[in-house]
Amino acid sequence: MEKGFFSGKRCAVTGAGGSFGRALLLQLHLQGADLVALRHSEGALELVDANGQVVPVQTVSWQVGEEQQLQELLAGVQILVINHGINRIGARDAAAAIESLEVNTLSALRLLEIFLQICHKQNPQANKNREVWVNTSEAEVNPALSPLYEISKRALGQLLSLRSLDAPCTVRRLVLGPFKSALNPHGLMKADAVAKTVIQQVLNDKKMVIVSPNPLTWFLMPLAEFTRNIYYRCTTRHRDQ
Repeated sequence: MEKGFFSGKRCAVTGAGGSFGRALLLQLHLQGADLVALRHSEGALELVDANGQVVPVQTVSWQVGEEQQLQELLAGVQILVINHGINRIGARDAAAAIESLEVNTLSALRLLEIFLQICHKQNPQANKNREVWVNTSEAEVNPALSPLYEISKRALGQLLSLRSLDAPCTVRRLVLGPFKSALNPHGLMKADAVAKTVIQQVLNDKKMVIVSPNPLTWFLMPLAEFTRNIYYRCTTRHRDQ
């Protein structure tokens, strides 16, 4: 990938207030990107780099279920990172199940569809610079000791595989192992290191970005994606066919 790939590109990140979201924004800033932080909390996101300098970032507040209101904003974005989520550890009640599916699966899917629709309306040349990254996590293929998190992330991962078949822009899957965050205070990795590795893999044009200390993830995730693609291509068709 060419030098300065991110330079001047407008990059929007959901879940921007979380540990990985903040770390990824900082890494994108170092690459010269223009930042948009999409977060549920009110108030501007404050980012400071390693030198103590304030990082310029546009903050946009939104809520799950209001994805359509972001359409105008997303039309001016070159890279969308769908990163928000919840982890209802230990829960199995109906309310927690519905909330997990709504936030982790359906909200992410709605944002993905909005961005893909925007790209479908653009000419192919314009879409060469557009990308959507989706953080599905290694819970797609490995236990996360949180059944609702696993179920909702696996559903998102399978839908992402299906919808990527006809995507008019580049789609990247972020398969991240456990890092320390509000969702997982016992994570093994640091969010800063994970974000840096993600950027490095993207610069190497990896469509499946895996950052995990678990060797099973590196084997199972590509295998799962390969078999899904074969199955989906054999059993579904494009709507214009």
